[in-house]
Amino acid sequence: MKCGFFELDITPALGSIIPGGFGARYSKSVLDRLFARAVVFDNGKNTLALAVVDACGITLDITERIGDRAELLTGIKSENIMVMATHAHGAGPTLNWGEEVVTAEHYLRNLVEKTADAISCAYDRAEECDMLLGKEKINDISFVRVYKMKDGTLKTNPDRSHPESIFEPCAEIDPELFVLAAKKGDEYVGGVINFATHPATIATNETTGDYISVLSREMKKIFGQQFVTVFINGACGDINHINPFDENTYKNPYKAYTHVGKTIAEKSVEALKNAKIVDDNTLLSMTSSVEVRFRKPSKERLMWAKEVFDGLGDELIVSTPSNPNYFNTFFALQTFLIQADKRTKRSIHLQLFRVGKCYIFGNPCQMFVNFGKKIKKSCGDTCFISDFANDYAGYVPTPECMVEGVYEATLAPTSALEADAGDIVTDELIRMYKALNRH
Repeated sequence: MKCGFFELDITPALGSIIPGGFGARYSKSVLDRLFARAVVFDNGKNTLALAVVDACGITLDITERIGDRAELLTGIKSENIMVMATHAHGAGPTLNWGEEVVTAEHYLRNLVEKTADAISCAYDRAEECDMLLGKEKINDISFVRVYKMKDGTLKTNPDRSHPESIFEPCAEIDPELFVLAAKKGDEYVGGVINFATHPATIATNETTGDYISVLSREMKKIFGQQFVTVFINGACGDINHINPFDENTYKNPYKAYTHVGKTIAEKSVEALKNAKIVDDNTLLSMTSSVEVRFRKPSKERLMWAKEVFDGLGDELIVSTPSNPNYFNTFFALQTFLIQADKRTKRSIHLQLFRVGKCYIFGNPCQMFVNFGKKIKKSCGDTCFISDFANDYAGYVPTPECMVEGVYEATLAPTSALEADAGDIVTDELIRMYKALNRH
């Protein structure tokens, strides 16, 4: 099989908005350059391209623009092109969120062009390679962030200064790390790495790709500057780097960012030491979509939002993200906006690649970890699960976590899908897997 990798810089200008919080952060310096990284697989009959951008998220129109340009440059059919975001919380202005966080069209144009160009350059560099698949487990850098409390409630990221109030996590992490690497002769040229945890270790005014930037640098140190790391973030909607039972865990965000990135790199190297050659040159792709319904505010939620606004009175206009009491204002505003939205449902675009015996599940939802495990249980142990693929559909909690106190379930444009959304999406991905295997 032929395989090619390439990466291009997509670092935004200083002063750009950084998504990832309730309010706008403006980049004052660059901790890490951001990249669009691409890999192309070609078996002589079919060609697949996967691109991953350092971004908090991308929307379907961005993906379509990238696909159109990449198809023009390479001839690869747009349906054989998958684009993902890493979900880095220190990246460029690619999403609209709340009152202050907005996209920048000039940056989006650059991202579209550079990502398509990275695909084209990877296509031009594709050479016969040995493909190797390795697997490891990491148990100590990711933690479930939704917990059952001893008072019977559920809470996201509970107060670490009072661990005695926490009963147990609502799920278990997915410790699996997969590496699909290309080797030409004695030299590794790049690898696709899949692991699930939030890239939200750093929330400053620095542009950063979070721990993925550390991972990329470490892999280059080990395998050479030509090595390109294409990182697929797994089902991490309820997974981050914070251990609530350790008050001192990662008080220094730079320590967290470095430790997570280096650990994934070290385990990736271990996975490659025991990797097996992929002797199957099959390349297949499939797309599909499902309709899921939006939740609407309950009468009680609407009354709560009105009480928040009424309680602020003339101070409402100055209740902004810089105000420490803004949390309730934000969600009250989102409640009214969702109620006024005439839409009742939306399409969820899904995509599946088969590369040899590896399956890459492209899903735009920020799914909770148990949905990723559901796919793996049904589809085998060579499943690369992706959130943030081709679009951004927001959080998808498990039904039991769709309650008050769970941040990911609090009604907002990025957490507005029905409680059944996760099962609808995963069931369709499993159906696609079975259909693809009938070819």
